[in-house]
Amino acid sequence: MKILLIVPPYTNFEGMKESGGHMLSLGLAYIAAYSRSKTNDQREILDTEVEGLNYDQIKDRIKRSNPDICGFNCPTPTMAHVGRLTALIKQTLPACQVILGGIHPTVMPQRTMEETEADFAVIGEGEITFYELVLAIKQGQANFSKIKGLAWRDGQKIIINGPRDFIKNLDELPFPARDLFNLKLYYSAPTKKVSEENATPILTSRGCPFNCIHCCSRVVWQGHLRFRSAQNVLAEIEECVNKYDLREFNFFDDTFTANRQRVLDICAKIKEKGLTIAWDIRTRVNTVDEELLRAIKAAGCQRIHYGVEAGTQKILNVLRKGITVEQVEKAFALTKKIGIQTAGYFMIGSPTETREDILATIKLIRKIDPEYVHISITTPFPATDLYRLALEQKVIASDCWKEFAQNPQSNFLPPLWEKELSRQELSALLKKAYRSFYLRPGYILKRLRQIKSPAELFQKAKAALRMITM
Repeated sequence: MKILLIVPPYTNFEGMKESGGHMLSLGLAYIAAYSRSKTNDQREILDTEVEGLNYDQIKDRIKRSNPDICGFNCPTPTMAHVGRLTALIKQTLPACQVILGGIHPTVMPQRTMEETEADFAVIGEGEITFYELVLAIKQGQANFSKIKGLAWRDGQKIIINGPRDFIKNLDELPFPARDLFNLKLYYSAPTKKVSEENATPILTSRGCPFNCIHCCSRVVWQGHLRFRSAQNVLAEIEECVNKYDLREFNFFDDTFTANRQRVLDICAKIKEKGLTIAWDIRTRVNTVDEELLRAIKAAGCQRIHYGVEAGTQKILNVLRKGITVEQVEKAFALTKKIGIQTAGYFMIGSPTETREDILATIKLIRKIDPEYVHISITTPFPATDLYRLALEQKVIASDCWKEFAQNPQSNFLPPLWEKELSRQELSALLKKAYRSFYLRPGYILKRLRQIKSPAELFQKAKAALRMITM
């Protein structure tokens, strides 16, 4: 049996695609690795986004592969493309079984099945469910009711089975099947790059213990936070270095420093092995201290991405961030003191947020002065508390994500919270925020001094031009 796993396109979904870098899909890499550890089926991964394929090219690649099973990872922004591609597969290879997985099918399994021609949708963690499903398909089964975490078709009826328990011991999972990707195509975006190497994401935990109003993580993981052991993490890093010659790592954990001692153990093992690597992490300002920062710096961490979101205590409380403005200022100052670069993530347009609040956020950004800042307009995503609140308060007139699922369009504009400020006002403030940070003469001079190559100069010049013309 031949299995083709597909990363669908993001391109042309306005406002959702982060430009400048490509990271391989860890979800599909884990799915492929786990099923490969159980069966000898032939597997391929087709990353349509990183290869820049159009529909005709995707169709040609699928026909040439001639798979028995096609699996897609499905973030919500890709669903317009996924809907078209599932129809294309059914027209081209009617016998091919199509399986969808990822955050969108997890949050909306019924709608996903209703509005695509997929045969199955995997809900939640996919490794075991996908393997059991492949096994059942190979055995010619027609009833899939015993496979937990699965939505499937029984004639005209859509069946959603009971939930699957979360994997308790993440160390039991095989490392992601990076060998199925062309690793030379994957690198960090300019704001994330920490070295001149090709980069790979790595995930050392699953879940998040926090409960931010705007975040989908709580919906997906339901508060179940699990950690891989320090020894297991080190073994994957060593495999990447020795087998794939990968030395730049983007730790994609929601909160890498949630377990302080484990982070110290990982750093100690990196130093014991004498590994020369560069890496960055994503975390919160209230989960770091000087000892921890010095340890990760010594082990190769070069950048920390802090999710701050707002510059006033009022909005931080509205978002249920569980942090203070004082903690933000302290964490950024301490990180800079240790010599680790900082990247700050902020949103504007949250519930009750006024123009004055946003200007206070811009002021805080300039005060903490990270090396990079990423600012977005707050978007209520499906199944989040923010989306439910927007519907309850009639800020969003109708269930637009449901409508999108029913009729996916590539030019779909995601909903915004427009109770206090309109989309146009928020867009203007977003431009103001970016320009007031990146176009400061002092900032430009500092960045120019750090440029190491003509290619990097060209890259930064393009980024600056986008700031001026946005």
